[in-house]
Amino acid sequence: MRTSDFIPGADAQFNIWQGVWFNSIEKNAETWGIPSDVVLTTSELKSKWETTYSVVENPVTKTSITVQSKNVARKEYEKQVRMVVKYYIAYNLKVSDEDKMAMGLPLHKTTRTPVPVPDTVPDVTEIDRNKIRCLTISFRDSGSDHRAKPAGVQGAVVKWIVSDTPPSGIDVFTHSALDTKSPITLEFTEQERSKLVYFALAWQNTKGEMGQFGEIQSSVVP
Repeated sequence: MRTSDFIPGADAQFNIWQGVWFNSIEKNAETWGIPSDVVLTTSELKSKWETTYSVVENPVTKTSITVQSKNVARKEYEKQVRMVVKYYIAYNLKVSDEDKMAMGLPLHKTTRTPVPVPDTVPDVTEIDRNKIRCLTISFRDSGSDHRAKPAGVQGAVVKWIVSDTPPSGIDVFTHSALDTKSPITLEFTEQERSKLVYFALAWQNTKGEMGQFGEIQSSVVP
């Protein structure tokens, strides 16, 4: 069997497998909700495959032309098989795991893997003040030497406040923003130039859940 594929590669193995597979489809089509026209088309392609395959299996009738016909028939039949499995079998709750295993099909998860709450913080790697009224903050995961976000993380949330005195905590910060990749740019008004801005970053996962904020840092608004 080919790697990561439920359809056998060799013709002889495929021929045996498809017979078992189709018998299950034909027997359970009504229960599984497979339309009759889909079953009919599949049956016709199956017959075409079996006919051309039997011709090639006979040394007397095997020629380059009959081999080509067999290959075309298999390609068409295999395409139909994959369509039926994809749309009517793989995620059909009416098809049991036992049925799928009997047909030689892989089992698929029906529930999603939970997304964890971030347990690390974004580290600030650079603060760029070269643009007037803008502060560009580069960040990456703590303890990492590359910019990749932790698994399940949507982006970094930055909270900040422009203040003459150090803030008592992040809960008093008046602004926040989310950026999905580094860097993130904060924009300020002309009146805020030369003042101190305090900020801190935290990861947010794809469910909107936030991890802890990193340490509060400060910079002069350019």
